[in-house]
Amino acid sequence: MIKADVKNNSDLLWALRGAGNGNFGIVTSLTYKVAPLKSVAYLQATWEGLGDLQGVFDTWQRTAPVADNRLGTQLEIHRGEILLFGVLAEGSEAEAKELLAPILSVGNPNVSVQIGNWGDVYAGFQIPTADEPANWKFFSQFTTEPFPRKAISLIASFMQDAPSDDSNFFTQAFGGAVRRSPRGGTAFPHRDALFYSEPGAGWGTRGQAGSGDEITPQAQAWIAEFSQALRPYVNGAYVNVPNIGMQDWETAYWGSNFDRLRKIKAKYDPRNVFQYEQSIPPAAC
Repeated sequence: MIKADVKNNSDLLWALRGAGNGNFGIVTSLTYKVAPLKSVAYLQATWEGLGDLQGVFDTWQRTAPVADNRLGTQLEIHRGEILLFGVLAEGSEAEAKELLAPILSVGNPNVSVQIGNWGDVYAGFQIPTADEPANWKFFSQFTTEPFPRKAISLIASFMQDAPSDDSNFFTQAFGGAVRRSPRGGTAFPHRDALFYSEPGAGWGTRGQAGSGDEITPQAQAWIAEFSQALRPYVNGAYVNVPNIGMQDWETAYWGSNFDRLRKIKAKYDPRNVFQYEQSIPPAAC
């Protein structure tokens, strides 16, 4: 049993914060310092179709990540609609709408706001597991510069040809407090990202054996082509959403931290007991 904190095994603490699951051992307990959060304002906006995608996406990427450190936002682009989600900590309905006004002024979205306890709000927008598709395939990526018009057009084109209604292009704004590492630092190298995104294909009905098998080749080809088309506009990948078969995955997941992670691996798991396809190998002695 090893305790890792800023005073004990601090190198292991640094590595565990961002190295991904299962590289250094089995974490048996975690200690957090929590902050009080009495309420949140949860805003959802919906645009029918993809006609407003250029305006919505471009305005979102240039305003939402820098709007307010208390504000978290996501865009979900489906083949028939655009969804914006915003959560404002300790904020009012008016404040949430004001912070997101540049985006909400594009087109004519249907907007709703809920004020409540974060736990209740979070539970309210979770999809029950039974209602999830039987199959999911994601591709993770980060972006440090705003998407140009061509990249947004690519998203629209691929989403119009999506293999199912459950397929989507998901984004999450970075910026704000994400840019600050906690005391002791972390191995997570993507704090300068503007946003994180995933092309995602979902298909088949859960609980029905073989459901969706007939479109599996189409869905897998779609996600591969979609992610490849976006390569000029993205960089890096998220180790907790691994990209199977990706070249240079070591740099994509950990950037310049990879060599340091290998040295820490050699210290705590020199025999490489904890390994998998894209795990961190120990540095050679």
